[in-house]
Amino acid sequence: MGHEPLRFEDFTAQPVPSREACLQGVNEADAYVLLLGERYGDALSDTGKAPTEEEWTVARRRGIPILAFRKQGVTPETAQSEFIARVENYSAGVFRGSFKTVADLLTAAAGAVRALEEAPPPLTWRPLAAPIAVPWEARPQRGAYSGSTILECHVLPIASHDAVPATILTELPRRLARAGRDHHLFGEERAVESTVREDSALVVSKPEGHERLAGIRVRRDRTVSLWVQLPSDMLGTIVDAEDIAGRTAHLLRLAADLDLSKSDEVALAVGLQGISMASEGSVKDLGKRTSASPAGFGRADDSAVVEPRDTVPSGALAAAADEIGRELAARLLLRFREGRR
Repeated sequence: MGHEPLRFEDFTAQPVPSREACLQGVNEADAYVLLLGERYGDALSDTGKAPTEEEWTVARRRGIPILAFRKQGVTPETAQSEFIARVENYSAGVFRGSFKTVADLLTAAAGAVRALEEAPPPLTWRPLAAPIAVPWEARPQRGAYSGSTILECHVLPIASHDAVPATILTELPRRLARAGRDHHLFGEERAVESTVREDSALVVSKPEGHERLAGIRVRRDRTVSLWVQLPSDMLGTIVDAEDIAGRTAHLLRLAADLDLSKSDEVALAVGLQGISMASEGSVKDLGKRTSASPAGFGRADDSAVVEPRDTVPSGALAAAADEIGRELAARLLLRFREGRR
């Protein structure tokens, strides 16, 4: 199947104990396959665990995927029954498959490996090797919507040398508008304005009724920028970490759906533009407040931005959007607070 199995049976002579070699194999593996039969094996004197359970313990500690399969039609010995119970434990164990014959096992294991191949990569944050510029100007000109606060989110590809061809750039607005409506960034019947330039394609909707300013821009370097106007009342905007996290996750899912990065890793940036009339609190209080403490008082800048400092796998954007959104929102709230000191 294109993978390299690390099996005890295939180990050649090594200058280390067999136990160490096996555990090192688990440490080097991307996934662990566990077969549960009748016998538990001989428990080692220092841990009280058989070699297989020691391997299982290492795999769990590393957090790698565990593909477990239990043989049916056999009666496990007592120690093995206890081990199986630990593997199948509802709160701490893993789901496992079952098999009766070698043919059953081959089919089940192959299916599990294929599912693993198709699964999104785990979310990992890696420090950026070098600073990366963020096109904060992707938002429409400041001052166009006085008193509004705009949440911006930017997905910047790392080491992507495949620029968007001009022919595709020209056709992008229709796709961006459709994606924006599918993800409820734009209302289904709401008119949008599109602009195509040599370096980017832009789709934007302006405030209308209860709907707010929102937009998507894709640059030739495959940077995807998205923004949405935050709700407000007569006292301005409320910056709410939970609300910002949810909106950021929403924008990330839209960016992932566009699938334009052509890069294994992406950097992320978020920002709030137009915060002179914004204050921290709960969005549930919008329209109910009698007073507010806007961030603009004593603040030199009308924005709070989080520059990218690490990367995440592009394939994890959709699946881990909520987790990423919470992290970026927490960073953004800290920047918002710092500006008021």
